[in-house]
Amino acid sequence: MPYSNSPVFIPAQRVQNYHYAIRNIVTHARKLEDQGKPVTYLNIGDPVLYGFQPPQELIEANIRALQEGHNGYSPSSGRHEALEALARDAETRGIPTSPDNIIITFGASEAADLVCTSMLNPGDEVLTPAPGYPLYSAIIAKLNAREVRYTLNPEDGWLPDPEEIESRITPRTKILVVINPNNPTGELYSRETLQQFVEIARKHRLLIITDEVYHKLVYQGRHIPLASIAGDDVAVITIDSLSKNYMAPGWRTGWLMITNGWLVPDVRKAFIKLADARLCAPMAPQYAIRAAMEMGPEYNRSLLGRLREQREVTISSLNSIDGFSCNSPDGAFYVMGKIDLDATPFRTDEEFVLAFLREKQVLFVHGSGFGAPAAGGYVRIVYLPDTPTLEEVYQKLADFIQHL
Repeated sequence: MPYSNSPVFIPAQRVQNYHYAIRNIVTHARKLEDQGKPVTYLNIGDPVLYGFQPPQELIEANIRALQEGHNGYSPSSGRHEALEALARDAETRGIPTSPDNIIITFGASEAADLVCTSMLNPGDEVLTPAPGYPLYSAIIAKLNAREVRYTLNPEDGWLPDPEEIESRITPRTKILVVINPNNPTGELYSRETLQQFVEIARKHRLLIITDEVYHKLVYQGRHIPLASIAGDDVAVITIDSLSKNYMAPGWRTGWLMITNGWLVPDVRKAFIKLADARLCAPMAPQYAIRAAMEMGPEYNRSLLGRLREQREVTISSLNSIDGFSCNSPDGAFYVMGKIDLDATPFRTDEEFVLAFLREKQVLFVHGSGFGAPAAGGYVRIVYLPDTPTLEEVYQKLADFIQHL
């Protein structure tokens, strides 16, 4: 029987709730490029797009692995040498773990997916920050679980309210997600704030996912690993990768580290079971992990030098625009800007972002794509491009807002 013109196959219902604003909004930019209009992309945190490259030591280790024939499968949890290197580095940072409590994953994204898939049944609940990284929203939706957002307050340095978090906990709450430094705000949590997260998890018997993929990209203050203050009675999964700290996002090499695994022995077995089923993370980049963990500080110092300059230009330029402002992030490479929507024709942050894209061919991401209120006027801006490019973008923003 021939196919009719009506659709024969339809996607699963879970896909309807699967959103990833950082990439979804690119569709609008592509339409402009099809018209011959070049677009400046400040929507995605891919440092390689803006001239950054991994350390030479890591590149050489990766190439050497390929040339020496390491092109097959690795053990599903990762090469033992890489696991040992990660465990040694974790120990120096105060994170209690061991090689058999670490799994190397297909980027930090797969680490988050492994944990959530192992833990969540349909209807189970996960506490996530708002604003926060939309990957977690997408994974939770895919699993037919329920995302429960806790608010990060822009009037208080984007800090959470412990009482609000506790008020959102129910018998179905299983996981508390912490992102530090935060994406999209770039804010860094103090020891006091991290201790509040730990106390909540201890009191309500929650597992903590702490996403620390920007922990080396800190401009002021000091990054404190949450697992280092968890004691011996709170289960913590620390997620990390080569992508941001070492500027190698395309290598898709991340890992999860379990602290207090004795509290979650069956869940740990589920992690390994799922890791076995997908065979392994990419083999060759695993040979770069030891090199990364044993590197001196020169690369990071040089990296932060450039990023710090771009951060300062961003903060000063955006805060000098009448009707626009931004925070002063302590880490990562993002700021959260804010437009006074009441002084514009726009009702939502997304309307503003799309109008700016059409008019000036510059792409930001609307804050509501990260869980901020749509009427709040927030936008996330990536300050990875070089200083002249950023200055040009911010002048275009100033001109656009002035004409509103």
